[in-house]
Amino acid sequence: MQPAGAVSPIWQCNAKFKEKKHCRTPHLTEDEIKVAFLRMANSLITDRGMILEELREDQALLTGTEELEKEQKRLAEQMNVDADAVQEAIAQNARVAQDQTEYSVRYEALSARFQETKGKYDAVTAEIAHRGIRRREFGRFIHSLEALPEMVTEFSEELWGSLVDHVTVHSKDNIVFTLTNGMEIKA
Repeated sequence: MQPAGAVSPIWQCNAKFKEKKHCRTPHLTEDEIKVAFLRMANSLITDRGMILEELREDQALLTGTEELEKEQKRLAEQMNVDADAVQEAIAQNARVAQDQTEYSVRYEALSARFQETKGKYDAVTAEIAHRGIRRREFGRFIHSLEALPEMVTEFSEELWGSLVDHVTVHSKDNIVFTLTNGMEIKA
């Protein structure tokens, strides 16, 4: 909080004056936001056991990659088969005289099949990476929640950064914190 006599910064909607019809969300002082954050953090502590249990279930459900890794392996094997088929077509064309129109059609079909498989492989690989990031985010959030004391009495920027993704202000009495794990809590 601010020292006696100091003015607390004021926060307002990013679009407050952008349109002809101004955003009517009220502005909040930094002190008001900090107090709302403390209320939200202490409500997390009250339900910590249940929230941690749900988070661990969600983490396992939303970040598991076992099935994706199996699909990735299957697609990698299919890409090898497809690449071998393309190489074989090229080699056969070099060894045996054949109609080049038919060869081109066959080559394009084999290449298209390889590219389609590669596209699927790349998408699965990206999803595995995305889930890995989400798993780490869940882990950091769980760790932060486990480390909370029995009561939060003082604002901490570090705690804010480990818990809060963003805040939505509907009114001075309706402030919703969206946490880094996606959970929303009204302060």
